[in-house]
Amino acid sequence: MQVTYAHKPEMTLIGFSTTIRPEEGYVKCPQFWEEEYTRKYAKLWQTMQPETPVEQAILRHQIGMFAICSAKGDVFEYWIAGIYQGGEVPEGLKLFTFPESDWAMFSAKGPLPGSLQALNTQVWNEWFPHEGKQYGANAGMNLEVYSAGDMQSPDYECGIWIPVQRSKHQADTTAETVASMTITGIL
Repeated sequence: MQVTYAHKPEMTLIGFSTTIRPEEGYVKCPQFWEEEYTRKYAKLWQTMQPETPVEQAILRHQIGMFAICSAKGDVFEYWIAGIYQGGEVPEGLKLFTFPESDWAMFSAKGPLPGSLQALNTQVWNEWFPHEGKQYGANAGMNLEVYSAGDMQSPDYECGIWIPVQRSKHQADTTAETVASMTITGIL
């Protein structure tokens, strides 16, 4: 498992969410995607003609390129989201802002949801208890990052980003990270 670190400005995302218990995440998160795809995306992808304000927002903000996990007590709020481009927030959608932060960024390759779930397990079981503690990782939230393409392909790339607090002596690898994320299509 490789990790890169980068500093990112404040990011505001727009999307829709559900509440999930952590022990149900690997079942309920893909289920939420499937339900929302059926309700909001299937017809839109066939026609590419948005008929509702939510469909317009899906296209404008590329809702679905990100997912947010935000802990709230003994559950987490799971979002299907995109980068907010400004303007009206249609009913049924809401905004979420990550403050300016340093990030630990992990990437995975392979079909969804398996590749992302395997990466998530690695991050929680290997990185968080060790290096994550050294970096002051925020265990209460993370951002899933999806690339365009066939999500069932063995070459499909996605990632998990976690806000961290780096110390001053750690080298800043922002340019290298952005270049590699751009090449892989995650950015």
